[in-house]
This record gives sequence, structure tokens and C-alpha cells, in this order.
Amino acid sequence: MGTKTLQSVLVALLAIGLVAGPATAAATVAAPGASTADGLTESGTVTAAGDLSQADSGALRFELDAERVGNESAVNVLFESSGGEDTVTTTAENPNSNDVYRYRIASGDLPDFPLANTTITVSAEGGNGTDYLTEQGVDLRHLDTAASASFDDSGRLTLTATNDTAGLDGSSFQLAATAAGDGRSATLSATLDNGTVTIDRNDAFTGLLTPPATLTLAATDGGPSLSGNTDVSLADAARPATVLVSPGRVTVQSPLLVGGTEYGVHLTTTGPDGEYAATTSARETDGVTSVTVENEYLAGADSVAVDVTTAGSSVVSPTYNDTDPNTATVNEGNRSVSLEDGPFSGGAVSFVLLATSSEVSVMSDASVDGATLSLSGLPNESELNPAGSYRMVVAFADAPATTVSVGDGGELSSLQPATDPSPDTNGTANGSTGNESSLLPFSSGGIPFGQFTLGLGAGLIVLLVLGVGYAVGQSMGGGSGAGGSAAATQQTRDVRVRITDGFANEQLSEEVYLTARPTGQSSASTSGVNRNGGGREEAVDGGIVTWTLKAEPYEFTASYNGATVTETAELLDERLTLSFQPVTKHVSVIDETGEPVEGATVTAEFDGQRISEPTDANGRASLTLPVTASTVEVTAEHDRYEPDTRRVTDPNDLPSELRVVGKTGTLRVETAIGGDPTDAVEVSLDTDDEWLRERLQQSNPTDEGGDAVGLPAGEYTLVGSVDAAPFEEVRQRVTVPEDDTVAVTLDVPFEYQLSATQREAIEALRSEADELVPSGRLDSAVHGYYASVARSLADAAERVPESGIRFAETSIDPDPVVDAMVSAGRGCVEGSTTR
Repeated sequence: MGTKTLQSVLVALLAIGLVAGPATAAATVAAPGASTADGLTESGTVTAAGDLSQADSGALRFELDAERVGNESAVNVLFESSGGEDTVTTTAENPNSNDVYRYRIASGDLPDFPLANTTITVSAEGGNGTDYLTEQGVDLRHLDTAASASFDDSGRLTLTATNDTAGLDGSSFQLAATAAGDGRSATLSATLDNGTVTIDRNDAFTGLLTPPATLTLAATDGGPSLSGNTDVSLADAARPATVLVSPGRVTVQSPLLVGGTEYGVHLTTTGPDGEYAATTSARETDGVTSVTVENEYLAGADSVAVDVTTAGSSVVSPTYNDTDPNTATVNEGNRSVSLEDGPFSGGAVSFVLLATSSEVSVMSDASVDGATLSLSGLPNESELNPAGSYRMVVAFADAPATTVSVGDGGELSSLQPATDPSPDTNGTANGSTGNESSLLPFSSGGIPFGQFTLGLGAGLIVLLVLGVGYAVGQSMGGGSGAGGSAAATQQTRDVRVRITDGFANEQLSEEVYLTARPTGQSSASTSGVNRNGGGREEAVDGGIVTWTLKAEPYEFTASYNGATVTETAELLDERLTLSFQPVTKHVSVIDETGEPVEGATVTAEFDGQRISEPTDANGRASLTLPVTASTVEVTAEHDRYEPDTRRVTDPNDLPSELRVVGKTGTLRVETAIGGDPTDAVEVSLDTDDEWLRERLQQSNPTDEGGDAVGLPAGEYTLVGSVDAAPFEEVRQRVTVPEDDTVAVTLDVPFEYQLSATQREAIEALRSEADELVPSGRLDSAVHGYYASVARSLADAAERVPESGIRFAETSIDPDPVVDAMVSAGRGCVEGSTTR
């Protein structure tokens, strides 16, 4: 990389680091006497003075008493959230009102920092200390989506957020999705970064891909409000499926496929004509999902129409036509190929499908340079056979896919063992001839060794013989003798610069951009170094360098990974240390409702190291990281929440907020009375866990066929009861597991027994019924009927203790029922005797 190019990159990184620097925290205190609203009113309702509402596509509305504000309706609105604060000045929409001023702040005018848990203070514009309205815990997050939707190279659905989105950049949130036509629904996890909403490709999302649905997106409880284009067709968002046909094998790749899912694949071929159907499971490799079917009759087919289905619905239906593929040859090194006719049409490779004699493999680690395709994703122990035949499809992010045929087009070959398992990666590509010495502290284009030695020796001799005072005089442009030039009399000195990592207190071995300029020198280049005036700038490796400079004070600046450090080497300083101090970042952990999570562990992993800090009562933790960390993975964990992990390439870009979601499970409850299933039992849920009780009040588990889905995971007490005297309340402890289902049966006993008096009355009724039909009576048929009715009533009264379900459903006391049955039986006996 050239000096100017490297310099521009470092300046850009520095600018990014300054713009995205750490936010400062601020405490929120409601002003005494300030009128405080009860909370956000529902969208669409009429607001009274002092109310807040978020409606109108995410806009913030509020109303104030016009007499209190005065003739000038302008007010200051202070927003404080997640350590950031911003003030917006606004005027009433109806400034001539004598009653109530109405205000509206569009979502696009709200602050950029996270707004899940915002304190809003409305005060007089003149700053006279009068607060009209203070509200804490306001969620102002809003997402407004454009019509475009697509899948990225990892198969994740992406949406475009418009400028009307507020309070979400760099944060995670959830969206509700419902599939049109079949009722499938899911809660999707999403993140917003630089205007792009990325949906996690987890089980909740992939369930909507089998088959691909047309989704309607909506806001979730505890999530941002939503507007804009909320209908997304997953099939339309996916790029056309990629098809690779090789002898006896067809592979189809599409982000609409789900790894591990079984698909039906129907093939229709021409030349020769035929049909073939099979079932196969999709395979996912490096974020690319594909299905492959094998049949020997596919060899030599002119065209193949493919229909991939699941659950009776079509997923993708691509067609392959055997046009002449681009021919290529294997290059030296056997890990790249070059087209014989012209360059590739695209520049950004998404992935490569490589067909060999044994398999079709997916490689996401590949690149093109003109007509050359480099296959960096090949295993280290394998390489292409320069005499073999292969078939490839190169999928581009910025151009149509290219089919490549390597070799003579005959039977496919296998990869061969690597002939050089440790190839020389330096070569001529990095500009090195292999003859330069690594002992010299100068990169290519620096001071030649001979000049360096001569300058060092001359400088030492001048300083020792003539003295420092003479050197200073010469460096300031003095000196005697007519006709002597400034260049001839200029004195020099050597400064040994050591660059260290202040986190590990070790010498920094990575490349650092170092500049030196005489103090007070005016800038003559983009980095502020005037080379003609004795300044110097260079990329330095190894953490230590010695430069020969003019004999005067110099200001040294080292730039690395977006950070800079500056020190001054005075005239007599021969050594100087520039130390990059660690970066301290504050991370807040919140739950899905925007509340801080205390006791969470925030862990940062980088370069084989790991540091962890717990969050305090405000959900905040401080992490100290080295600026040398190339990739940092930060995770918030808590045993009651699902973890949230982010990855950044610059420690200065560490997220200020991580969002964890409470762990949930499913509770399935069945009820019975005396062992017989019934719905007449009332079920309630309680817990001794205060945290769990609070979460239960905040959560909204759904009822799906009697199952409580999305219940906070933990230990509960189930209570089964019937609102009637003979039934006993039943209590049972149950633990709802994370991401699993627990089934419980509550059997409520019917605690009813016949009294001794009732049993005697039933037996007496039976005896009286038996005496109704003495032998020899002519009207025995009539008496026999009444006797059978009396016996049936006696039997029914005796079975009452076994009929708990009926009494649970009717809430009737069983004693009067038994007495009524016995009384009715006696009425039958007595009625028959009068006939």
C-alpha cells in the first residue's frame, strides 16, 4: 500500500473513531414541581395538557397549557437515554391558541442514540429553569421500512430502514411476523446497523421458509413501533436460485432453503427427455444452503427444469440450459483457474459451487481478479489436478453467475493431495524480491543503508567535536563562512522510537503509521508533515525504529487502529516511547422491555484473551481493551436470559448497549376430577420467586391449544380448584424449562360421601320398591314400572359420590340432590299403592 493510500485509510479510521466515540452517562432527576404525565397514551386517543403520545408514524406528541408557557410557544425538549442526551427546540403547531399548545416532533428529528428507556424533560426555551413536563421510562424506538427486501450472503433477510426510523441504530429488537394464508407466526430477532435491518436466521425465521411465506410485520410488546412497508414476500426477496448440473448430479442453491429440511425435487430433462423425482435433505455450508440429487440419466442433458417443494408447496423452480460454459485452465500452484476468453463479469464473489467426482462443495472463501478465480477455500491438504476436469458455478453479488468448465469436459476428477502444503505466500505480489534484509528498520523507499551510516557518523562527530551549542546554532540557520548553504551546514541527530501496547505493556509488533515533524512546523501534506522542512512519515513494523532527523525538537505521532498518540522529543532526547493506552468502554445491558439488567456478565474476547465484568444496579459494566484488538466479540450473559453477542473489528466501536431476552418455555396443563378429564377446573399460577413474579406480570405468554407458550422459565406453583364445597384445592410444584415443554395433570378430588341417614333412606327405598309387586296381583305390570323407577332413583343417589364432574360444572350442592332423588323414589312407591 502506498504512503498516501495508507495515510488516507488511517485518517478515515481516525475520523470514524472520533465520530463514534464513547457516549457520556448522565443521571436523570425530575425537576421539583414539574408536571409529570402518567405515561404514553394510546395511539389515536385525544391527549390532555401534560400527556405524551407516540403516534403518527413514530412521532412524539404532547400538549401544554398555553397560559403557563406564554405567548412564545417555543420549548426545549431534552432527551436522555443510555448515557446520551440531546435537546430539540420546537414550537407549537397552533401557536395562536389561548387554551392548549399542541406539539409534534417527527421520528426523523428524534436523537440518534438508543431510545428504549428515555427520560423526556420539556422546559422553557429561555432556560429560566421552568420545567413543564418530565416523563421517565419512555420508549421512543420506531422503525420505518422501505419497500426493498433481500437476502445477504449468509442467507439472512435484510430490510431498508428509512430516515423516519428513530432510536434503534446499533441495537437489537424484535418484530412479529405473520404468514399470509396459513396462520404461521413467529417473533423475529433483528438488528439495525447503518440503515439496514438484519433478521436473525434462527429457528423462528426458518419456520417461515418451509414453504416461503408472504409476511406481514408488526410491532411486538416491548419492541419498537413500526410503519412503512410491512409486507414482505420472502420468495421475491431472494435472488434467483443457482443451479449446477454435472454428470449425474444436480445441485440447487437458494437462501429459501433450510438446512436439515427434507425437500421433494422433481427434474424434467431434455436431450434426452425424461423425468426424475427424489426426496433429499438440504445442507448448509458457510451460510449457503443447497440440495443435491444424483441420477446417472442426468449426464449430458441439454436442459433441466427443477422444482423443489416442501409441505406441498413450491420453494424454487429454476431452469438450467446447457449453454457453452466458460473454459478455464488450472494455474501454477493448483489453487486458482483462469478463463481462456476474457475476465469474469463480476467482482464480488458470494460463493463458488465446485463439482468434483465425489461431491459438490460450497466455498465462500474465493475471489476474482480479472480472468483469474482464486479458490482460497480449498482444504490445505488438497488442490486441483492440473490435468483433471471440474465444473464450477461462480455466484457474484454484483453480476450474474458464471459457469466454468475446467479441463476437457469429460468425466469429473477428484482433488489431488497438495504438492506444496506450505506455499510461499509472499511472492512478488507483495512487492518483495526476497533479497531485502529484515534487519534494517526502514521499509522500501526509506533511507539507503549507506546514507544512514554516513549520516549517523557525521552527526555524532559534529556533536562530540563542535558541541551541542554549535549544533543548535546551525539548526537554527546560523553558521559562519560566506557562500555556505543551509543544507551543507545542517546538523542531524538520531532518535530511537519505541512503540508499545499500554494494555499488555509490550512492544507493538503490528504495522504503525509514524510521523515526525519539527515542533511548530506548518502542515504541507494531509498528515501535517512537511518533508522539505525536515518532516518524515512512514509505516513502521516491529514496534521500534531509529530515525535520523534535524538537530531540533520533534513532535512524533503514531497512528494505529483508529487511535493516535503524540509525544515530543526534545533536542537532547535520544530515545522516545509512544504508548497506546487501553480503550475503556461502557456497556449497558437491558432486557426486552428496556429495563437495566443487574448482575449480568459482560465478556469481551479478543486475540485469545478474555475479560469479564458484572453489571451494576443500572445495568452498566466497564471494559478496558487494548487498541491492538483486531476483532472483539462482546457478550452479555445472565442465567435467566438468552445471551446477546456482537462482534466488532475495532474496540472503539464496541456497542454501548446489549439487549438480552428472558428465557421462556411452554407449560401444558391438563385437568381432571377423580381421574376423569374435564375443563371445569380453574387453574392459577403462582411463584415464590420475586424476579419471576415480576417477569410473569410483564410477559404475554400465548395460549396455543391449552399450552402456555412463552412463559418465563423457572419454578412455579400450579393451583387447581373448583368453586364448590365438596372439592379440595390441589397444589403442585412445576419447573418450566428453557426452550422446552413440561406437561402437568391437576386431578382435583371430589370429597363427598353419603351420610348414614342417606344410606338408610336409600336401602329403605329399595325394600319398599321390592314389596310393590307381590305375587298373584293382576295389576303387577303397573306396580312393576313404579318399582323400577324407584330402584333407578336409589341407584342414582348412591352414585352421586362418583359424579364429581357434574357438580363441578353446575356448582350445585350434592346433598339436596341426593335427598330429592330419595324423595322422588318414595313418591313413586306411594303413588303406586293408591292405584
